Amino acid sequence: MRKTLLCVSVYGSDERELVERVSKALERGADLVETRLDLTNISDTVRLRGLLKPYIERLVITLRPVDEGGGSRLSDGERMAILESLAVEGAGFVDLEVKTLRAVDASGLRRGGCKLIASWHSFEETPETDMLAKVAEECLRYGDVAKVVTYARRREDCLKVAELYTSFDPARLVAFCMGEAGWGSRILSIAAGAPIAYASLDDVKTAPGQLSLELMKALRDRVAAGAPGC
Repeated sequence: MRKTLLCVSVYGSDERELVERVSKALERGADLVETRLDLTNISDTVRLRGLLKPYIERLVITLRPVDEGGGSRLSDGERMAILESLAVEGAGFVDLEVKTLRAVDASGLRRGGCKLIASWHSFEETPETDMLAKVAEECLRYGDVAKVVTYARRREDCLKVAELYTSFDPARLVAFCMGEAGWGSRILSIAAGAPIAYASLDDVKTAPGQLSLELMKALRDRVAAGAPGC
């Protein structure tokens, strides 16, 4: 069974703190690190590229706009310019919202072998599986990987999302629920063979219900071993 890569999501008060957390996450065993540029006070994008370059191949670059649950107030064009500048440096992945992908030319993001994660989030609820399937299908049209994330209000919502893995190639699908009721879906996605699962660095969380890197590593090992309860 192919191993799911554990990706730690980080941000910082400035570029230097962001990079310090990137380095710490990799030292502690993360396979990938998502850099939430929208939650970081970036003062100099040239300096940012230089600081991130030693880690670039293991990064998921994200610059989420406010209307998609992020912190960036830049225009689509401004965001794309920053993302493309990091993609050409050799970034492993760029995460871009499917809403944005409908409106922009994202071909420049694949320079240097960068893979595109086409993402969709529902921050208030978990729609029915048939609607989620339509979302996943659209995401896969745009991206190398589809990321479908909802908010779980009850444990049953985890099963709605997990059902997507029966209809789509698990190697191209990241689907799970946020929220305290949704943590189980993160484990189900690993069991289903998702390419990436997200974790936090200590208490530096970027989404509700996010589990620590150490706990996610332990749970991934239990899933790989076929332990009961996973």
